[in-house]
Amino acid sequence: MNPKLAHLKQVYDELARKQLKVGFFENAKYPDGTPIAYVAAIQELGYPEGGIPPRPFMRPAMSENQAKYGNLLSRAAQAAIKGDISVSDGLVQVGSVAAGDIKRAIQAVATPPLKDSTVAARAGRHSKGKATNKPLVDTGQMLQAVTFAVEDK
Repeated sequence: MNPKLAHLKQVYDELARKQLKVGFFENAKYPDGTPIAYVAAIQELGYPEGGIPPRPFMRPAMSENQAKYGNLLSRAAQAAIKGDISVSDGLVQVGSVAAGDIKRAIQAVATPPLKDSTVAARAGRHSKGKATNKPLVDTGQMLQAVTFAVEDK
């Protein structure tokens, strides 16, 4: 087999074996043991029975940047074909960008505003009695938990 064709097949096969996951993983938990992914899902989708409105951040981040991710993946594949980067390293670069986009989306959520009771509950948890009234940002743990992983399928 032609060496260039063999390398192209190798890159293609590696791409087919890998997957990129971005978001919140099983090991990320709040101090009380609550999974951060669980809380993030409630915030993303809302929980009407509990009086929590949706504050989407993940879906908007992914849909608004879909073309950018496609371009980054294409460039990573081309670089892997040239031998400039491994497929895994290319996916790591894309994952880093996507995680950053989700973090920015979390920080950008401003509506709907928090209820006064939520702001008061937050203030009670903080040592100086001060808390932010910014949705999705209290301790910063959810923001810090956004990550990515490149895994075999």
